[in-house]
Amino acid sequence: ETARDLLKRGAKVYIACRSLEKANQAKQELVAETGYPDIHVRQLDLSSLKSVREFAAKFLAEEPRLNILINNAGVMACPKALTEDGFEQQLGVNHLGHFLLTNLLLDRLKSCAPSRIVNLSSLAHRYGTINRQDLNSERSYNQVTAYCQSKLANVLFTGELARRLEGTSVTAYAVHPGTVNTELPRHM
Repeated sequence: ETARDLLKRGAKVYIACRSLEKANQAKQELVAETGYPDIHVRQLDLSSLKSVREFAAKFLAEEPRLNILINNAGVMACPKALTEDGFEQQLGVNHLGHFLLTNLLLDRLKSCAPSRIVNLSSLAHRYGTINRQDLNSERSYNQVTAYCQSKLANVLFTGELARRLEGTSVTAYAVHPGTVNTELPRHM
């Protein structure tokens, strides 16, 4: 929905997705629905910090402007797994991947200010705690607890980022998307 609205407003939209097949399908649907073709598909796997770095480097090399960064990808309540970098999957994908991506693109956002960063959070952050003694959920793993921790990390990061960006004309927001029909809760 967000990409559709941005296209209708004349924005150049990049969709970064783990699956290029799904991203290209979404692109075709968006172009057909909106009539606006200025949409670009790039591969990005947030469970791989290498992939995040590669995506950011390519984006910065080809695109001189970035006015809005929407960190929207995520996983929810999935079985215990680690990212290729050894992080608990939900923390790695939902928070650390976005954290790195945002920081790699931050100078471009500043140079194009006014600009904004939107991090999709969840009301689940209210039930989360940051377990500093077991951040990676190695001692005990609960799918929902790990998800809530990752969403709390999003909210805390966004709050601190907003504070650090005061006076730069770059704003940062954490937003709860509401109930949306997606594949996100497929593991529940």
